Amino acid sequence: MASKILILSTRDDGSGRISLTHKAEGASGISRISADLSRDDLLQLVLFCEGCDLRRIYGSPAPAELTLDGLSVAYDPRQDELLLSRQVGFSKKSARVGYAAFLAEMAGVVETVIDQAETSKHGLTLKTLLKDTELPDAAVTHLSADQIAEVRHRLHEMALLMLYDRAMEKGARFAKLLRTKKFRPEAQACADDLVAALAQSLLARGD
Repeated sequence: MASKILILSTRDDGSGRISLTHKAEGASGISRISADLSRDDLLQLVLFCEGCDLRRIYGSPAPAELTLDGLSVAYDPRQDELLLSRQVGFSKKSARVGYAAFLAEMAGVVETVIDQAETSKHGLTLKTLLKDTELPDAAVTHLSADQIAEVRHRLHEMALLMLYDRAMEKGARFAKLLRTKKFRPEAQACADDLVAALAQSLLARGD
């Protein structure tokens, strides 16, 4: 049996579940960390992983941590791995998993979450807003043309998820901007500003 088995799954309602079966250090048996993830938790996990991955490839890798309902995920750039910690009452379980292995398991989840955003009520409008949004020149001077195209695509996906989440909030003003054509320039400005902020945050290099 493999020393670690990671499973990430999604449900039709947008929620999901994470399960990591592993052999705890110094223990003879098998331990498991598992948690149900709400729609918002799953969305935040996707954004967290995408952000860390863009930093590690194109920017300056940095420690990062995400706290969900009873589950925390911390990225260690020195070891290029994630520390998963599950808190239930006074009991806490932790285990490490390689970042590449985690990303591979996340691939299907990312695809599902993006599909939900694209096919949502405002999905087409959001994709239209993002289609012509460019990256700030200062954020991509160290990248080749092919890298810029790849980064632009991934940042647009992240922005799509974030704007989708914003539009889903009850009574959100942003949803009103999307519904009314006369407010479309303001919605476009929101999309442009978000992509620019993501690029400046995730692509900055320390050298």
